[in-house]
Amino acid sequence: MSIIENPSPEFERQFIQAINARRKLKANKPKFVITSNQVAHSNEDDSSKQVILTVKSIQSLLLSCADKAPRGHDSGWSKILRIQKLQQILVIVVNGALDKNYEKLKDTEQFQRWNGLFTSENLCRTFRFHTQKNISFIEQFSKIAAKPRSVNQSQASSAVTSKAEQLSARKRRLEEEEPSPQPFRRPCGDQFSRVELVLNLKQLLSGNYPCEIYNPYKKFKRIKSSYKPITSKSQILALDVETFEDISNRQIPYWISIVDENLNCVYQVLIKPNNDQNSAEYQLRRQQVLSIVPDIHERSLKEVRKDMRNLFDDDTILAGHSIENDLKYLQFYYPYIIDTSIIFNVSGTRFQKTSLQKLYAIFFGRLIQKTRLEHDPTEDARATMELIQLKLCNNINFGDWFLGGVDHLKVLGNFDSLQLNESIEECRTFLTETKFGLQEDFFKKIRQQDKALIIEQTVTNDTISLRTMKVSSNREALQTGLEQLPNHEFLWIQFYLPSDNDEDQSLMKICKYTKQLYQSLREDSIMIGIFTSPDDIFGRCFVRFKDDEKFTPLVINGQEYPHDLKLVKTNGQNHV
Repeated sequence: MSIIENPSPEFERQFIQAINARRKLKANKPKFVITSNQVAHSNEDDSSKQVILTVKSIQSLLLSCADKAPRGHDSGWSKILRIQKLQQILVIVVNGALDKNYEKLKDTEQFQRWNGLFTSENLCRTFRFHTQKNISFIEQFSKIAAKPRSVNQSQASSAVTSKAEQLSARKRRLEEEEPSPQPFRRPCGDQFSRVELVLNLKQLLSGNYPCEIYNPYKKFKRIKSSYKPITSKSQILALDVETFEDISNRQIPYWISIVDENLNCVYQVLIKPNNDQNSAEYQLRRQQVLSIVPDIHERSLKEVRKDMRNLFDDDTILAGHSIENDLKYLQFYYPYIIDTSIIFNVSGTRFQKTSLQKLYAIFFGRLIQKTRLEHDPTEDARATMELIQLKLCNNINFGDWFLGGVDHLKVLGNFDSLQLNESIEECRTFLTETKFGLQEDFFKKIRQQDKALIIEQTVTNDTISLRTMKVSSNREALQTGLEQLPNHEFLWIQFYLPSDNDEDQSLMKICKYTKQLYQSLREDSIMIGIFTSPDDIFGRCFVRFKDDEKFTPLVINGQEYPHDLKLVKTNGQNHV
């Protein structure tokens, strides 16, 4: 650090101007931000606080960078500010680097040198993620879960047909007789207290559930004037609300169902809208519902809340799937909530909920909501209750990826081995709507394919659709990368550690190569490093933006000064 003592007032003024100009420049640069405190703890040594990401987490980050559109590929754990100013994407994959070796040896010289390449502002951004064993990282990365709205419908049709045949366990035709439903039998009693499933205040607030202490919902009503503490014997009621969209794109509730623990529907009514503007749409929905439930009654929203007050005990636990939305539709608070979108997590990320339809298919091998046209909310409420009882019959970890209650290989494989007790036609409809279990080509999603390139050393894999250049060594991969970097916006380079005892020396060389590639990147580019091995179920991701302009000298009075210049007044005043 350079220090100048007792500078003149004019020098001090120009120094402050130079610093402010640098800050203004920095404010216009892209910046990598972790949006989850849980993921931020991945930089800590305490593994119990770490959130393990998935390959999909990194795919979402890369796609948002490639498209320069963060909202289109929300990763849920990070985002890039001012992403439109991003210049290049460089991915460095070190194959053969075991995560367990990094954990043991991260304080050694070779790993410290690697960490230094990804350290900015005294912080190394590193994250662990799950991988599949015996499958190369680039092969895993080339497949990404298909989105419900597929762009290429004709191409997706054949994939849906093939997957539907694999998914259907019954192989019967749709017109064949449906097997008679079996009477409900609860599998067993609670194996742990149901109180453990109830969301705490922090979860309610962070999940945007209506709470009295939260300003946007202060006009909402309480169902009960007072509540008793909940116990392991408190009853659970599951609720679901159907809505329609008005001309202002607001969701208007019109049909509500509540079921008890025996899956009996204890309350079901139509909800009359308060606004006459919605009466025509409501009447249309009303006629459709009456054709399904002829004896259903109509109540106003105020009357529905009054009915619930009489139906609920003072310690009733209310359950639903993403139930915060139902509470908002009905405009009331409730303190004891179980949400199946929270207590079940099969996405591999805390920030992505799985639909009730998919959860039910995974854990019961059957489909609900076979037709989205006016399906009975009682069906959803019963499915919610069945999922809760299934969890209560197992343990608190059951069905939660992060607590070890879901086979991580099934999640990473996008449940490709799932079987459903449904017909092929029903499975096809399910797949067409959800794309569940279907995969797309990740590399085909990279925009400007002519400016994207992979540099690989192994035999070219036919499954990789992006243009690939074959090299024979790490050194040749470096040389090719340096040559191609100026002409490409997306560059993926594969380095390999040898299996012999020269691994440490090779990693030092890869660190040297990576530094050269980083120096050749344009300013405001992102570099992502990957440690992975087909022999490990964990990998490690490193992220850094190139922001070297902050190291440029300060120009004051036409003369250059070091970037870390400090002004000191020896008369007792503070540093500038």
